[in-house]
Formats: sequence, structure tokens, C-alpha cells
Amino acid sequence: YRFFLHFLIFCSKGIPLRRNFVVNFKFSAVKESSFEQAPHYHFNLLDSTNNYASTIAKLPETLNGTAITADFQENGRGQRDNRWLAPTGSAFLGTLILKINIHPENIFFLSKWCAILVSSTLKTFVEQEINIKWPNDVFVEGKKIGGILIENTWSENQLLHSLLGIGINFTSSPSENATNISQLNANVPSTQEFLHSLRLKMSELFFLLEENRFDEIDERYHSTLFQKNETRHYTIAQNQETFSGKIIRVEADGKIIIEKDDQSLLGFYMKEIIFI
Repeated sequence: YRFFLHFLIFCSKGIPLRRNFVVNFKFSAVKESSFEQAPHYHFNLLDSTNNYASTIAKLPETLNGTAITADFQENGRGQRDNRWLAPTGSAFLGTLILKINIHPENIFFLSKWCAILVSSTLKTFVEQEINIKWPNDVFVEGKKIGGILIENTWSENQLLHSLLGIGINFTSSPSENATNISQLNANVPSTQEFLHSLRLKMSELFFLLEENRFDEIDERYHSTLFQKNETRHYTIAQNQETFSGKIIRVEADGKIIIEKDDQSLLGFYMKEIIFI
């Protein structure tokens, strides 16, 4: 099975298989929430963990919760088509394959759930306050420590699978407005240790998606939302108009709602608003 799976991957895209191969591989039946039993493929070098995951996610043999990690990504990417580059071994660079049926109108709840998942996992390693900056950047004490990129594959209105791309700074900070675990905690986890905690949290939180508990997801997401109810300055991308206001909520379709000083409400989707 293992050889067959990788033979298919290699033939389909010619992806170089430079890796430390197979951690936690088991053939036993896997319950939906038993993510720790799913395979973990670790590579020294990949173009992108999301790209590799997209190749194996389409195979029926691929288990829910399968993880792909790498020490270095040549073409890592984040939200808004930004590149995600980190020195070799300095960050958690990984993708989790999730197979769950969510209706298209509720798909942003997956983003909210994943933000809850990552922030909850980080609490295992840092004591400082953790926030989610809309839509899915992870902040600690006002500085970015990581980000999330979710890619969904659909067949008409049927969600086939989701790729949860996650990057967390372990020992390097790519900008002045960034931080990393080593600056916050003397004990920096390994990729395997972080993934272990991440998949334990997946098992713990999966019921929120499985049972469509969107109100609870909303409540947890908004409780950690960066700058919520704080008066800040923003710029509208289309006309470069700057205004002050406070974030009220993020709606089910991902639109962020900001209340201006005159109490009027404005709504923005990704790329339409700039945080100053």
C-alpha cells in the first residue's frame, strides 16, 4: 500500500521524493476523530506542502488527517498570494488533509475552526495572549507568529477535501512585526511535537464541524479576534480612503464588519481593507 501510494504520486506529478519517510503509519481502521492514526509524511525539501497534499488528497486511500510537513518549502505561499519563506528547520511548515462535507454557504466556518485549532495548539507552547487577525493570521502579543492557508476542492456543491496549510515561526521572524516561539518560550517544539499537539486538538475540536455547531465556532473565533471592539485606523483598498472604526464581527461568508465613528457599518472581504 505504502509503495503503491507513493508510486502514484511520483508518476502523476513527478514530485521529488526527498524525505524522511513515514511516521505514525498504521493500517488499522481509523475513526473520523482519530487523526493521530493517519500517516505523516515528512520531507527535507518540497515546493509546497499544499501542492504535495493536493496530489495525494484525491486518492481514495488517503486517510482523514494525513499530514505532510517539510523542513523547507521552495514555493510556500500564504493568504493573498503572498510567499511564505522560512529558513530551513526554523518553522512548522505543514498541511493537514481534511475530509468532511460542509455546505458551500458554511465554508468560512472551516476557516474559523482552523483558526481556533491553531491558536489552541499554540497555547500548549506559549503563555502569552494569542489572537486571530482576520482572516487567518495568528498573532501573539500584537505580532504575527504564523498563518493559515486553506484550499478546498469541490465537485459542484460537494466538498471533496480541504487542505489546511499551516505555518508557525519556531526560531525565526521574517519581519519586525513578527515573532517566534523561541522569543516567547525557551522550549521550542520539534515539527513532530507540534504536529502531535495539533492532531490531538483536531480530535478534540472535530465535533464542532461534524455536528455543525457553527454558533460555538463563531463564539470561540470572535473571543480571540484581533482588535475586536478596539478603535483603529483602516484604509479602503479601492479608493485609499482612511477611516477609524472598530471590528464588530466576521460574518458566515467571511465578510468583516467594521463600525465607523458615526456608528455606520461597513463590510469588507479579503483584499478590500488594509489594517494600518
